[in-house]
Amino acid sequence: MKVKTAVILTLSLAWGMVFGAEQDIQVEQAEAFGFIIEGFVLDGVEGTVTRDPEDKDRWFFAADVDISDGRGVVKAGQKTELLPSGTLEQMTALIEQGQSSADVRLWAIVTRYSNRYSLNTGEGEEVSDHKEFFDKNFLFAWYFIPMGGVRHQPDETESEEEAEHAPATDEEPEDSILPADVMAMLKPKRMVNLAKLKKLDIEGDMMLADRTGFVVSDEKGRSFKLDGLGRNAEGVSFRLLWCEVLERTEANLARSPYRQRYRAAGRITKYKGEFYMLLQRAVRTYSHGNFAR
Repeated sequence: MKVKTAVILTLSLAWGMVFGAEQDIQVEQAEAFGFIIEGFVLDGVEGTVTRDPEDKDRWFFAADVDISDGRGVVKAGQKTELLPSGTLEQMTALIEQGQSSADVRLWAIVTRYSNRYSLNTGEGEEVSDHKEFFDKNFLFAWYFIPMGGVRHQPDETESEEEAEHAPATDEEPEDSILPADVMAMLKPKRMVNLAKLKKLDIEGDMMLADRTGFVVSDEKGRSFKLDGLGRNAEGVSFRLLWCEVLERTEANLARSPYRQRYRAAGRITKYKGEFYMLLQRAVRTYSHGNFAR
């Protein structure tokens, strides 16, 4: 009986050590995973929009707080590139001339994209070793509110002379039960900029559902060109924004030398006079010999 008890205790201890080690590995992997899942929504997150100093048409958003989907984490202050959109155009238009940043409260959709299927690698070269390879998150902004610094104004009932001659004191109010450092954290750092908010005129994006077309390439990237099949849609195309659906579509294109027809759905937006599409679904369709390739 004692032998059986000893064996059971030994097995229990061994199982506990293995389970604990596995949990530690999972925690380390979660901390090392620096990506946010595609489709995660930023719901009114405050931060700063900045311009790339080398490329004036590239913009980034750095949140004031950590952003996490439960697995990946984007640290506060870490810059994430903004995809072209009508909302981005409005944000950049409100930035005063000579400035390169603006404080905003942002609503956006997170995407993830890797250019592994659009790179020309040499024989024996790993895609990840290519100098132009990237795999990262992007943000598709669909609404924002301009923010400004909080300006502390004297009490309206107190005159300017009284405010100037009032003795300075570092004592906390008698009715305050919170320490000074906690009170400082509770004070808002930004407020809604009403002057700029009145100027906003954001046009809503459109949804394109179940339209057939081809994914074509040029020096600027990929586009989705509608296949009218008798409809008046000749020459209509949309620049494709970076996302996982586009990456999977590029993987299919890389497997076949023939032109492929897709039935696609996504969000249409306009940026600087050009239409863009954020793919949400792209399913390959087959003609079965009824139509020309």
